[in-house]
Amino acid sequence: MNECEAIRQSIGSWLDGELGASEDESVRAHLAVCTDCGAARRRLEKMHTALREALVFRAEPISLAPFWREVERRIQEKPAWYDGWIGWMRAWLRSPRTAWAVPALIAVVLAAFSLDGWRSGSRNSFTAVDSIDAYGRSVALLRVPETKTTVIWLYQDQEGENETVEDPAQSAPSF
Repeated sequence: MNECEAIRQSIGSWLDGELGASEDESVRAHLAVCTDCGAARRRLEKMHTALREALVFRAEPISLAPFWREVERRIQEKPAWYDGWIGWMRAWLRSPRTAWAVPALIAVVLAAFSLDGWRSGSRNSFTAVDSIDAYGRSVALLRVPETKTTVIWLYQDQEGENETVEDPAQSAPSF
């Protein structure tokens, strides 16, 4: 391999600054005297420049002034009176304590309703029996408010009636 071929292979490394001091000096000296290797260097430099311009991204300058003004405004802004309360409620509802509070509340409500039955004097043993007589038939109602029970009796009064006389009402249903 002659000296020009070795130098042409080293031109890329020389442009990138990857060669040692002694090799760097020998490539520089050869490129100064050899026109063919100098032309190869110029072609490689043009390609280097074109690639660098194509690959280097140039972003538009960003104005950060509006961003910082908004940051300062938010820092100086006073929170609404309800923001702290809402944050506290959100934190409390997400905590495991809430999972225990719901069954505890249910137990308290059930206990309050069951204790109502244990109070003395709240129960009575009154029952009401109402009787209604109409056209030979009678209706009796038994109501027990404590148990919310209502019993209805439908009967036909047989006292004092002549059983031998056929009454057309007897053939009809009694209720």
